[in-house]
Amino acid sequence: MKKIVIFSVLLIILTSIMIVPKQLQNDTFYLIKSGESLIKNGLDFMDHFSFHELTYLYPHLIFCIIAFFSYKLFSFDGIYILTIIYTIVLGLTLYYVNNKNSKNKIITLVFSLFTMLLLIDFITLRSQIISYTIFILEFYLIDKLRNVQNKKYCLALFLLAVLLVNSHVAVYPFYIILYLPFLGEYIYNKIFKKTNFKIKLIVISLILSILSGLFSHLFINSYTYLFYTLINDTTQYISEHQPTILIHSPQTILMCLLCCFLFNNKYFKIKINEMFLLLGTLIMAFSSLRHQSLFIIFTMIIANKYIGNYLYKKEFTQNNLLEKKIITKKGIIIANIIILVIFLPIFLKNQKLDYVNKNLYPVEIVKYINNNLDYKNIKIFNDINIGSYLIMNNIPVFIDSRTDLYTKIYNGKEDIYKDYINVIKGNIYYEEIFEKYNINYILIEKDSWLSNYIKKDKKYTVEYEDSNFVLFKYICI
Repeated sequence: MKKIVIFSVLLIILTSIMIVPKQLQNDTFYLIKSGESLIKNGLDFMDHFSFHELTYLYPHLIFCIIAFFSYKLFSFDGIYILTIIYTIVLGLTLYYVNNKNSKNKIITLVFSLFTMLLLIDFITLRSQIISYTIFILEFYLIDKLRNVQNKKYCLALFLLAVLLVNSHVAVYPFYIILYLPFLGEYIYNKIFKKTNFKIKLIVISLILSILSGLFSHLFINSYTYLFYTLINDTTQYISEHQPTILIHSPQTILMCLLCCFLFNNKYFKIKINEMFLLLGTLIMAFSSLRHQSLFIIFTMIIANKYIGNYLYKKEFTQNNLLEKKIITKKGIIIANIIILVIFLPIFLKNQKLDYVNKNLYPVEIVKYINNNLDYKNIKIFNDINIGSYLIMNNIPVFIDSRTDLYTKIYNGKEDIYKDYINVIKGNIYYEEIFEKYNINYILIEKDSWLSNYIKKDKKYTVEYEDSNFVLFKYICI
């Protein structure tokens, strides 16, 4: 038994290393600089990256500080290593919960590895990678609390909530929501007079988890952050917030089929709380692309539990024989070959890439700005997707991917985000916005319609350009 677990852990670690993307994602840049600002300036709630003089809540405080120190020690290699560490922790947490839920060690390993494969698109150095780990542990601990009345689980759930609210406050409300399937199950059993479980410690744990928001630098803002995000219109223009189109999402289709199999199989007695959870995360997955990950994670955890235990009981002798075979020399070689065949191409493809994609970020133009312009005192109107990279290079931005920061409901000053969208979509004459913010440089995609218009405007000249981006300078006529 121990040998198969050790072997599985090693395979999970190997898989985690191979699936981590080397190329950095947009938000990673500002997360690093946010950590630097926290160390340099303390928690002053001021934004030091745009030229608008805004307040900033630092909603990823702990995560940012860790990211900064990793970068300070080993540059982008440190960020890559840190992402690998986070991914290994996620993989091992997933395996741990699956292993506790199922007696079938082979199915547990297969489901854990397959889940990691399905999550590849969501693996990056963003605070969501910590959130996934926390949510997996939370669901497991609440379920333990449902079955075993032990106060230590309440304490563990409280500490997890504190960690989450200080690492990724935007998803903190989901931590509270994860209690609802269990409360729903209790009410359902009461109504239909079915065997029930003790609810007292779950309610106490829920109250403690709600109070955990006060153990944060954000205090009351811990509870309002997501609400303000949702009532803003920023989510309309961010790809990960767009609703899922089923035909474009084979992972979601697969998970839906798996749910149907679980719900309609007479050999599986799915708990009511599990049904509520799967239906809830399914709705979330359809409402937003970013929530597909949660639907995948919980569907696979629950499927592993029921499929694994069913096969274990039905094929007990064969399972034991297979477990013994897989930890032989021949079994280990075959298993490693399978892992390498599946994941090695992904790893090798990643290693060929630079940390910064020059097709997505104006690397050469940024070097030019740093070396030739008084970059700390100029005002650049920039594309939103390159804002974080400018921040990484100490260039004040007009806007970046921290979209909420640039809305009036957050900053209480200007609806900068709306002004940006109006310019980019051509809803307003760009000159009005440029004059409003005293813009003297424009850095945008070379082939955009706005670029084509500005090229014909005699008030602007091309300062520098590369194959994908162009930097315009405002000149007086």
